[in-house]
Amino acid sequence: MTTLSAEDFWTFSLDFYGKPNVAKACLSFQDRRDADVNLLLLAAYLASKGHVLDDTHLSIADGMTAGWRAAVLQQLRQVRRRLPKFAEEVPEEDRKNVKEKILEAELAAEQVAHRLIFKRLDDAPMPTEGGTVKERAERNLKLYLRRLLSQAGGSATPDERDLSDLDTIVAAL
Repeated sequence: MTTLSAEDFWTFSLDFYGKPNVAKACLSFQDRRDADVNLLLLAAYLASKGHVLDDTHLSIADGMTAGWRAAVLQQLRQVRRRLPKFAEEVPEEDRKNVKEKILEAELAAEQVAHRLIFKRLDDAPMPTEGGTVKERAERNLKLYLRRLLSQAGGSATPDERDLSDLDTIVAAL
């Protein structure tokens, strides 16, 4: 089994997120289900390393990033998304420069989230399971999706878009 580390997770995430349609699927989960993209990437990363998520490890990872996500990541994203509303008052070049700096800050904040996830995961041995990378990834992602659906209080059944986005992420592995 390969050693897990925040640095390896970060490298994996940058590469994996750049694969065709992965970012789109992750952002769909983020926008529609309030998913943490870092946890989606963690599910894929762990699967690629022979590990599966369980409720305990998912709770640890989610708990380690919840405060940071709410106080920093979501705030940066909201500011970036509000920039187009100032199209009449602020010249395009100025908005573009600010957006680039916010994106840089978002990326740095995402890397901090990766380190936070591993701050406690290092202390908790990760379960392993046979099967293919894609089977482990599907299991990991479905576990997280069930948690998102139960937290939302709505239907506990994934919709077609959920399943399509999940398939997109799994297929990229």
